[in-house]
Amino acid sequence: MNRRAFLSVAAASALVSASARAQSQPLARFRAAAAYSAERGGASFLVVRNGIVLAAEYPGGDANARWPIGAGAKSFAAILAGSLAADGLLSLDEMAAMTFGDWALHPIKSAISVRALLNGTSGIAFGGPPGDINAALALEPSAGLGERFIDDPAPYILLVEIARRKLFAAGRMGDVAQYLSGRTLSPIGCTSIGWARAADGSPLLYDGASVSARGWAQAGELIRREGVWRATQLLNDETAREALRGTFAEPRAGIGFWLAAASRNRGDPPGAESDLWRSASPAPLDLAMACGAGGQRLYISPTQRLIVVRQARSSSGQWSDSAFLSLVLRDLERQPA
Repeated sequence: MNRRAFLSVAAASALVSASARAQSQPLARFRAAAAYSAERGGASFLVVRNGIVLAAEYPGGDANARWPIGAGAKSFAAILAGSLAADGLLSLDEMAAMTFGDWALHPIKSAISVRALLNGTSGIAFGGPPGDINAALALEPSAGLGERFIDDPAPYILLVEIARRKLFAAGRMGDVAQYLSGRTLSPIGCTSIGWARAADGSPLLYDGASVSARGWAQAGELIRREGVWRATQLLNDETAREALRGTFAEPRAGIGFWLAAASRNRGDPPGAESDLWRSASPAPLDLAMACGAGGQRLYISPTQRLIVVRQARSSSGQWSDSAFLSLVLRDLERQPA
């Protein structure tokens, strides 16, 4: 067993067992960050470092309660793609036209890879209210391949359809949510996710999941560890790394995550609503953030070996990622009182 796999075994066990202890103990540190969250409608607050729970507080009730995370559901896109890739069903660099045959005759869509779809550089976008899979398949590119980043539900709808067709062709279950839960999420302890579904039954990967804080933290830990869990490579490692890697078009966007990376572009990335990119932001340069409206947050920092989850039951008061992270990072190195 290699060192990374050994550490993954230890940390995966610790995250489950330590969470129960942290829930019953008063916060020794991170009190200010927990209060900042709670005062703004917070339902859960969880700090995990190297798989060990440092702090947990649940103003919304039970630690196992599921909360809608809005667009934070996009964080599961890389886990779905990485699961399919690990099963030999998908490659990031394969053309989407291999699955969507009609695209093969299109001068631009024939060259769109799965990677371009997922990192938002394909040019495929509704540009307004999302439609169904048929509408997504019929979309014309609104920009040249790789020219600019567009945050839009269309690629997530298309990923689910690619997964469904791949699973069907392989003689496996066609329900993408059941595949994802049974194959990957349940084994890591991210269980009992509630998925909103489209009219055809497809899970809404772009804005349709309810999950507990601990479950979301486990998903973040899997990405942070590049797909390794309990000495098993659950996800294709390249796909897991790609989740936290930006592009030339937008260095601040990965697959389902916003990145605190430096950028030549000014202002917030298109589609993001955060003060994470202000000049005085306290975020580590490798910080990644999945976010939903109302302050639903999953933060990952590989260099800090850090996972932070914050969920809200309501949006009361303006949410500041910079202010919240300043409080978390200030207490990160402090010894418990």
